[in-house]
Amino acid sequence: MARQTTLHDVGTLRFDARAQVDPAEVRSVREAVRDSGIEHLYVVVHGAHNDESVTRDADSAFHGMLADAWADAAGGAGCLTVQWPSLCFRDEGVWGIAQQVTEQERAGRPGISKTLYEDLLRHLPDGSAPLAEIAELLREQPPHDRAFDDLGSALRRLAEIPLQDPLAEYAADTEGEILPQSDPLMLFEDTKTVCGEFAGALSDLMSAAEDQEPGESGRQEDGAGASGAEASDGETPDAEVSEEGTLPEIRVAGHRPTAPRSDRVNRVGTVATGGPVGLDRHRQGPAEVWRGAHELFRQVVRHVLRRRAGAVGQAGLGPCLSALVESSETRIHLVGHGLGGRLAGFALRGLEARHSESVTLASLTLLQAEMSHFVFADSLPQQVSGHGALWNQRRLVQGPLICTFSHLDTHLGVLYPLSAQMIGDSAEMATTARKWGALGFDGIQGVDGPPDITLDALNEMSARDLSKMPYTNVDASSLFRSADVPMGGHHHVIRPEVGRLLRKVAESPAALP
Repeated sequence: MARQTTLHDVGTLRFDARAQVDPAEVRSVREAVRDSGIEHLYVVVHGAHNDESVTRDADSAFHGMLADAWADAAGGAGCLTVQWPSLCFRDEGVWGIAQQVTEQERAGRPGISKTLYEDLLRHLPDGSAPLAEIAELLREQPPHDRAFDDLGSALRRLAEIPLQDPLAEYAADTEGEILPQSDPLMLFEDTKTVCGEFAGALSDLMSAAEDQEPGESGRQEDGAGASGAEASDGETPDAEVSEEGTLPEIRVAGHRPTAPRSDRVNRVGTVATGGPVGLDRHRQGPAEVWRGAHELFRQVVRHVLRRRAGAVGQAGLGPCLSALVESSETRIHLVGHGLGGRLAGFALRGLEARHSESVTLASLTLLQAEMSHFVFADSLPQQVSGHGALWNQRRLVQGPLICTFSHLDTHLGVLYPLSAQMIGDSAEMATTARKWGALGFDGIQGVDGPPDITLDALNEMSARDLSKMPYTNVDASSLFRSADVPMGGHHHVIRPEVGRLLRKVAESPAALP
């Protein structure tokens, strides 16, 4: 009952796949904010919306974390949750899915459970035909190579959109290059080769997990206010700062973390360059390659959802933000996790479209965001032109812009860069991790900024000191960690330390009127 009194619940905004929202919901939230008299409104975005139950438990977990953080200041803050057509695979250990169910999903790989299949049909209704074919192939695991050709064709049909479709504008986290890139290589390279690549990456992660300390294992617990497994007390390994390359590393906001747990993302070039990929295909058995096919399927679905997140953020949530606090003094603090981090980031572009004289976004916190680490950069390494999609959006945030990262987030450290490579990539001087790395693995890069700071150290800082940093990369590797393959600690963000961080962000002087 205490949580209901410490944090106002002002409702939910529900967007469809084309970024449409019921205007009545916006009015209802605006009235709730005005009537509550709250000073701070958290707008929370995540990607766990498989069904109503999962959505409810995920929303409740974030709400509970914030309520605990504001327990001694009842009535000062409120929470608005954002729902959009997104999902997580049910083997990832997310909120609202029991441990037993998660283990059953993992044991059933590479097959797709009936429940997950229903999730996919619910959120990707136009893909019913390719989804049926993909599910059958993953269940049957045919031994012949033609089956992988069929899988590749079905995956392309699942992800394809017409060139004139507005969604095509939201596929990339960078823009302005001489040769724009929006089609992921994993969809157009030889499918069996790519399946083998993902199978090898999963094998690397399994080997690395066996070497982890016992305290690094665990999963996200179910229910409101739950936290991920406790981490060990080991310190995060230090990483040297490189000064090599066309973009000096001294311009990067903080050190680059230790190498990912697979050498595949330390290779120069792309999957198409060959090398170890060919050797893998001789060593891997059919069962292992089909496990890689399951991961390829997951990454293609996430590619579709990342594209959708950009559209919903820019065309949906962004334009709504200022309307939420009309006729009130409430300040908005936008919080995005995972896929929701991309939606929250692109909401800045939508906010700019409606921006006139006053900026209403008081802070932005990205928790393990599934987005390029160059998204805020004003120039790109190994490119003669181009910049991040959000390179000039910092000015729309009055207060802190926070990005948490963990080098033990294996989903973002290994699988994301492999899946994010684009067709036509010819950057032979950059490793896969360097060019296609994610915010949630090594933080905001390509911008002038302070050194990395740990989550514990940041919570010891004064709110005034925090407000002086243009960008703040927070190394949460000691907390967001897990031996679970393939996600690592990606979903382990419901922590008391994160709640304290979000309160400190709200209380930063730069975030006040």
